[in-house]
Amino acid sequence: MNRRSLLKKSALFGAPFVLPSNVWGAEANGKVNVGFIGMGKRAQGLIREFLRQPEVKIVAVCDVDTNRREDAKKKVDTHYKNNDCAAHTDFRKITTDPAIDVVVVVTPDHWHTIQILSAIENGKDVYAEKPLTHNIRESVLLMEAVQKSGRIVQTGSQQRSSREFRAACELARNGVIGKIDHGFVNFGGPGKPCDLPEEKGEAGLDWDFWLGPAPERAYNSILAPRGVHSHYPMWRMYTEYGGGLIADWGAHHLDIVQWALGKDESGPTAVKPPGKQDDEKGAAVVCDDIIITHGQGIGVHLV
Repeated sequence: MNRRSLLKKSALFGAPFVLPSNVWGAEANGKVNVGFIGMGKRAQGLIREFLRQPEVKIVAVCDVDTNRREDAKKKVDTHYKNNDCAAHTDFRKITTDPAIDVVVVVTPDHWHTIQILSAIENGKDVYAEKPLTHNIRESVLLMEAVQKSGRIVQTGSQQRSSREFRAACELARNGVIGKIDHGFVNFGGPGKPCDLPEEKGEAGLDWDFWLGPAPERAYNSILAPRGVHSHYPMWRMYTEYGGGLIADWGAHHLDIVQWALGKDESGPTAVKPPGKQDDEKGAAVVCDDIIITHGQGIGVHLV
């Protein structure tokens, strides 16, 4: 039987066409090996989900905080009933490991692009939390690198998995709410330069590595709370590390606008600044002839 006949026969009988695991770069047991970078609150939830998937195996974790790193290793080893999960401080131990197929990036925004680029340059596919990059220049560089490498890079935008958002977008895209003329989004303001006071550092945290490409400054626990914490740290509110609520909730709500308007393949055609330079409300994105203005209502409102 030649290849064409095999494919026809498989399609006719509904049989899956199974490729050997080495075609996908997975190890011989058929599982996809995953390494995690960043073990904060969001990563704790992601690890639970990944451990439930029989197709994958978490083989390494990384964090600059000793407590978080060791806690993550313990959870993984307990699940697999072994002591095999590697634990690193330096993310490059994961991005350059030939045994790892997929890298999950759950670090502060200012680290995302560097870590994603390191992963795809070493032949890894990537799942990274939103916002995918820290600034527009990084976005352009990353898109070019992904296209050149042919690797898969996916970013987490969990509202796309929520039934209420899917239902709302289907209503909008199918004309149930009529012709959309304009819309509003509301998610808070931009970040601000970090002005936090110096605090005494504690053993077990590589503060210089946490800062990485960001400007050098003294430690403050608001930026990097020690240990396994149950809240989302406020580094996201400072421009050196995040983009404020615009990059935090804005990444979600503006994505829903794209989805509802059917603009995933194109995006906005223009961006308008607010009336005054320091205004936190009033900026707008234009999708063809539909203007979406920031600062009114709750979440996303299409009219």
